[in-house]
Amino acid sequence: MRCTGVRTLATIAAVSCVATVLFAGAARADGDPASDTLVYTNAYLPAEAPSKAAVAALDSQIAAVYAAGDRVKVAIIAARYDLGAIPSLFNKPAEYAQFLGEELSGFYVGPLLIVMANGYGIYDDGRSTTAETTVLATLPKPASPSPNGLTTAATTALTALLEHGSLTSPDILPPYIEITSARAAGKVLTLRYYLYDDSGRAAATLELLHGTTVLLTAQIASHQTDINRQETRKLGLPAAVSVVGTRACVEAADPSGNKSRSCRPVSVKR
Repeated sequence: MRCTGVRTLATIAAVSCVATVLFAGAARADGDPASDTLVYTNAYLPAEAPSKAAVAALDSQIAAVYAAGDRVKVAIIAARYDLGAIPSLFNKPAEYAQFLGEELSGFYVGPLLIVMANGYGIYDDGRSTTAETTVLATLPKPASPSPNGLTTAATTALTALLEHGSLTSPDILPPYIEITSARAAGKVLTLRYYLYDDSGRAAATLELLHGTTVLLTAQIASHQTDINRQETRKLGLPAAVSVVGTRACVEAADPSGNKSRSCRPVSVKR
């Protein structure tokens, strides 16, 4: 899958609940399965599933990276089948890291770690990865080419990269925000929207406008974002405020100050 910009996530968000159900079978038939999986998660696991314990350890370490204010996505490639239509990149982790990183650049720009039986690859949107590569060069190759062995190796690699502060990377991508519904009933305005940022967190400012006049505003503190989950916010409307002819806007801001905005006319329940 090739994403050409953040706005391409509108379709993804709109059908995310359906795609999640269908994904397990469809993604394996895709030209590049990992590029589909990493839209929804931070780790691509091989078709032959690792143990729950190995996956839990990896997920915990990825969470630690984000808790430290850094970003990372991981792809574990155990067999040519995991590469879909590009098996020629099997056991070429550095080349595959660049290929996959470019595929993902429409919605994720940050460190991307690839783990294969013969070693590691790292890519960060064409920016220098000297710090990461230096750390990875000190690590032994995965002890086993099995899914468990590769997943454990990925966890070990992330631990080392985090400890050395090697995953620090400028966050240049604005959040994705898309209002799916803005509806007023009585004196309550209900907004539903998808909010996602590749840092894993974002804040939001909700506004009700008539023309350029701001009638109402509310602040949503920085919180975890999830493209698979639609957010719902309800705002009480002052008695003097009429919603006829108004529109609702949500401005999202990530921890680095990147911003994006979505607006939608308010529908009124009669």
